[in-house]
Formats: sequence, structure tokens, C-alpha cells
Amino acid sequence: MSAGPQPAPRLALVDGGSFVLPYDHALATGLVRRGWRVRFFGSGTAYNGAFLQALRDSAGIEVVARAVSGTVAPRWRGVPAYAGLLAAVWRRRREFTAVNLQFSVLWPLELPWAWLLRRRFVFTVHNAVPHGYAGARHAPTRWLAALARRLVFVSEATRHDFAQRYGPRLDAKAVVLPHGLLPLAPGLPVQPYRPLHAPQALVFWGTVKAYKGVELFAALARSPAWRAQGLALEVHGRWDAALHGLRDELVALGVKVVDAYLDAPALQALLARPVLFALPYQRASQSGALYTLLHHGATFVATEVGDPGDLLRRHGLQALLLGGRSPEAVLACLQQLRAAPEAVAAGLAAAQQQSRWDAVLQGAEAAYLAPGPSPAADPAATPAADPVDTRR
Repeated sequence: MSAGPQPAPRLALVDGGSFVLPYDHALATGLVRRGWRVRFFGSGTAYNGAFLQALRDSAGIEVVARAVSGTVAPRWRGVPAYAGLLAAVWRRRREFTAVNLQFSVLWPLELPWAWLLRRRFVFTVHNAVPHGYAGARHAPTRWLAALARRLVFVSEATRHDFAQRYGPRLDAKAVVLPHGLLPLAPGLPVQPYRPLHAPQALVFWGTVKAYKGVELFAALARSPAWRAQGLALEVHGRWDAALHGLRDELVALGVKVVDAYLDAPALQALLARPVLFALPYQRASQSGALYTLLHHGATFVATEVGDPGDLLRRHGLQALLLGGRSPEAVLACLQQLRAAPEAVAAGLAAAQQQSRWDAVLQGAEAAYLAPGPSPAADPAATPAADPVDTRR
């Protein structure tokens, strides 16, 4: 006698501050295509609102959104809103096969919540320590990881970095579910790669922070060898206030600087230009900008750090690896790109294909359906009658 159809797995996807809404949207919609049901718990934000609306509009996805993000609420409102969001997950815990926390917002609230949910709790590690954290280990991250039933890493580089910092004790419950392509706006199709024969400029795009290595553009602007190439230099993205001195220096050197968040049409226009993008990071785990460039068929060079360096090495794209953060390293990559633009485009096309979410999510069941008690086996769990979409 054959067993009847199995119920669809159900995931609570929790990104309380909606820090990575494009990633959340791609992950949730990809899981739905595999037959999952997803309930997203997050926040409205002053940016990326199209991705939150797209989640609301997607069949198989329900949204609970509260004003947690600092872009839409002061802290005195955001903290109780986040507590309410975590409580909503707890009340509905019986419904979920797994509860996946994407990013920590406020660990004193999250630790007892994660302990109570530990048989269902899955923690995604985007960074081994928070951006800007000076220490080698971040205790709240380690505590959350210890409580999780499964640790999901978004790249091999992140998993390796985590193990280097915290030791191998948690390796048994670690799974790599690689980052996938990110469109600039929901529904934008993947753009095919074409050979970049004559780039018009070298461009950095993204928020400008100290670890991203944008000072390389100052060195390029001063380099006679670079100026002889006749290529413009451009930096697009909002700058941290601490780097305004560097910003002003670049402007004085003739670099085009757009210190602003670009909207989707402006970014689409930028990524459609025949330019070479640069990811000159001093350190990195993975980069959302990398997967947006891949989605839109943009050619880029990157330093040999984190996931960007690992991705280029895995696909035989050493021609795009910066041997250092110097004008000479950029010129060497440019020379190799000009010598074999078709081979570079083919390698990037292969990387793009392997980073499509339908390929990436072949490992979803290993990440979320680890052995453990069935949610229905929890006798203390009781369903709640919360509204599906709570907006404040």
C-alpha cells in the first residue's frame, strides 16, 4: 500500500530588519517552486519596498511585516515591534517544519526565542562576525549557532571563515546553501553574457565602506600607466560619513562620484553599459553586488578574498582575479580580458548558470529538513489566529 502525498514543507523565514530583502525574495520564491510553503516575518523599509510587495503578491508565500527597521521606525518603536514579530513566530511554531533566522537584530531577545525553538531553529550565517566588528569572535553569533539545529552558510568561504574563528565543533550541523543570483528588481530576467571587447570605464558600485577598498580608485587616478588607457573611473553608491575625505579626494582627481542610492532604473542603465566593474574588497565573506552583477551579465574583476575570489577561481576565471589592490594588478586583468573576451564571457556565463536559484536550491532539503522531531510532535504547541499581514 503506497503512502499518500506528503504535506508540503513549511518554512518560517525571519529577517526582522529586512536587511536582505532581495535575497529573502529569491530564496522564498525558489522554495515555493520546489513545492514549499513560506511565511516571511520581516519589516517594511525605506528601500527595497518592491521586494516586500512581491513577496506579498507571490502564491505560496504569506507575509507578517512590522515596523522594525530603523529606516521606518525609531528604536523605541522598533524593539517592541521586533519582540512582537518573534512572538508571532513562536505562537505559530507548530505550523513550521523549520524556523530560519537570516540576520540577528537584537540578540537578547533572540537567544531565549532560539532556545525555545531549538528543535526547529535554523540559523543562516551571512558573516562570521557583524560588519564593522573588530573582534575575531562575536559571542552572540556563536551562541545562536550553538542553539541551531542546522547552520546554513551562504558560501564555502563563509563556512571556512566561521570554522577558523570558532573552531570545528559545529561542523556536524553545517550546510552550505550557496548564494544565488539577485535581480535589481523583482522579475527582471537574467541577462546573457556577451564578450566585453572595449570597456568604457572601470566602475565600483555599492555602498562605500572602509573594507571595500575603494581607495584603489585614487591610486588608479594618479597612475600614468592607467591614464594612458583612456578609461574613465566611476564610483556609484552611498558613502559612509567616515570616508567623505576619500570621496572628496576622488572628485578632485577627476573620478566620477555619485554619492547616492541608485534606484532600479538608474542601476539597470548602469549595468547595461559596456563597462568593467571592480570589487576591490580588502575582506569579504560574500557579496550581494557580485550576484547582482552576475544576474545582469556584467563583467567584473575582484580581489582574491571571500566568495568573489572563490567563485572566480572555481570557474577558471583567474584572468579576472586582482593579484593585489594596485594599478598594476588592474592593468594586468584588463590586458587578459582584452586578449580573450570570449573565453571570459563563457566562464562568467557558466558561473551565472550555476548560481541560478533552481540550481542552488537543490540543497534546500539538506539545509532545512535535517533529522529532528516533527513540528506536530510538540504537544505544547498551539496554533494562533494572528492576521497574516500585520502592518504598523
